[in-house]
Amino acid sequence: MSRRKWTVVAKVSQTESKSSSKQEGQPPEDNVYIAASVAAAMATGVANRVLYKMALVPMGNYVFVLSQFQTFGYLLVYFGILATRYRSGQVTQKMLDAPDKRLFIGIGGLEAASQLLGFVGASKLPGVTLPLLSQSIILFQIGLSYLVLKKNLEKEQIIGALIVAAGVCLAAAPSDAGANIFQQADPLYIGIFVSSMLFPALASIIKEKIFADAKEELNGQPLDIFVVNSFGSGAQAVGVLLLLPVLTSLRGLSLSELPQYVGDGLSCFQGVTPGGGSGCDGAPLLPILYVSMNLAYNISLLNVLRSAGAVVQSLTNSSITPLTIFAFTFSIPYLQDSPDLGAQFIAGSAVLVAGLATYNLPKWKPWLVEKFSK
Repeated sequence: MSRRKWTVVAKVSQTESKSSSKQEGQPPEDNVYIAASVAAAMATGVANRVLYKMALVPMGNYVFVLSQFQTFGYLLVYFGILATRYRSGQVTQKMLDAPDKRLFIGIGGLEAASQLLGFVGASKLPGVTLPLLSQSIILFQIGLSYLVLKKNLEKEQIIGALIVAAGVCLAAAPSDAGANIFQQADPLYIGIFVSSMLFPALASIIKEKIFADAKEELNGQPLDIFVVNSFGSGAQAVGVLLLLPVLTSLRGLSLSELPQYVGDGLSCFQGVTPGGGSGCDGAPLLPILYVSMNLAYNISLLNVLRSAGAVVQSLTNSSITPLTIFAFTFSIPYLQDSPDLGAQFIAGSAVLVAGLATYNLPKWKPWLVEKFSK
């Protein structure tokens, strides 16, 4: 949800958003309320992405503990909302029974892999590079939609995805004018972070199947989004646990060292550095702030969806990328000061934003025409 699964983490796909917008009644279109909702979503979105990097300062060597803390936070919130909606009648027993529960195993495994790999990669990369690299999910979504779902893609989407790729390449390319910020990053961790974007793209395909199959089971009624989020988060918690041996092997640890690793991670989460020192300074405050802000961001996005619709939500989400890049240029506690980005990095970022706008144009165009033709 990623997360992003930067967004790490409610992980509301476009398909889910459409289903939710059809299902939920929208409050009155009060311009002040909508403006405040959009501002809240943008502010929490930028803060979420900055805190994502900050939380990895103390927990970068213990991403399993951070991942499980985040996942169990989702479980408490989403199952709490699901229970409330079930009692109010908005979620029926038929909705709970409709999805094939075996599909959630796939979603949980994919999102667990994305979460862990994303944490591992992001912990070793400059924060300002993360918003750009995370847009690689668009390329995966385009490719999988065509190859797996056999979707006919809009030409604007294909062109937009290519422009996004060009923007990332331009920002990352070596420059004769001076050192590029990507030259400070280990290509291995760039690859790990980019590969983490593949898994939520795959998970979104499974979610799309769940929504489509459930709609048939429910005689045309859309499945409530919190059914998928809740059961998906539960499967993700199990997936993270099962991937722990793989994670420790990547760190060069044996299975016999697992208990020590988990124990050290729990100590670090409490702000106590294993073996002494200051490596875990900032915990538990930073991890708690990150998970809380991540939940606030996803709830804010849902609020924008319900009050203003999917197009405004998409515009809001797209605007977060350049704002996050800008935010990382400031001096931020616990993070190294961002070096001079250089004209080439800024130009690449601008090209990427143009690509995002082009990619979303088929969705935005009818709304923009309606608004500006009045």
